[in-house]
Amino acid sequence: MIRSICMMLCTIVGIHMACLAQHAETDAHSRSSLTAHSLQGSHRLTLGLGHTHLSQGRIAGRTEWLPIASWTLKYDYWLTNQWGLGLQNDWILETFVVTHDGNKELERKKPWAMVPTVLYKINPRWTAIGGVGAEFSKGHTLAMTRLGIECGWHLPQQWEVGIAAVWDGKWGYYNSWGLAFTFSKLWPKHH
Repeated sequence: MIRSICMMLCTIVGIHMACLAQHAETDAHSRSSLTAHSLQGSHRLTLGLGHTHLSQGRIAGRTEWLPIASWTLKYDYWLTNQWGLGLQNDWILETFVVTHDGNKELERKKPWAMVPTVLYKINPRWTAIGGVGAEFSKGHTLAMTRLGIECGWHLPQQWEVGIAAVWDGKWGYYNSWGLAFTFSKLWPKHH
C-alpha cells in the first residue's frame, strides 16, 4: 500500500515538473492563445492508452503488484471555462483475481468501468477529476469512487495530448490507480 502511494505521488510530482518546464519554455504567443481559449460550451472526446495498477492482483496463482494494460474513452462537456461534466469509460485488458474481506477471492474478467465525473480546470494545463460510478465484470458489479488529475497540452486544430492519473476505490473490495497517455479532440462552441 505504501509502495503504491509513493509511486503515485512520484508520478504526479514528475508530471507536474514536466508541465512546469513546458510552461516555462512556452513563448508569449502560445501563452496568450491558451488563456484566450474558451472552453465554455465545448465538447471533448478523449482516447487514452495506459496501465491500471493493482497492489494485490493475482494472475497464474501468484499474488503480486500488477500493472495491467487498459484503454480509456472519455467524453466531456464544459459548462463554464472552469467546470465540466464527463463520462469516463475504462477497459482493463486482462482477467485477474483479487482478495477481499481477509481471504475471499473475486475474479475480474476484463472489467470495464463507467464513471460520470465532475471536472474542475485548475489552470490552462491541469484539470481535477472526481466521480462515482461502477466497474462491470461477469458475476459482480462494483460501485466505485474515482479521483484524478489530468495535464494537457493544446495542439493546433483543437487537438490536445496529455497524461491522466486516477485512483479508483472499489467499495469494500480493492483499490487501483491508473496512468494513461491521452489524445483529445475539442469541438468549441461556435458563437
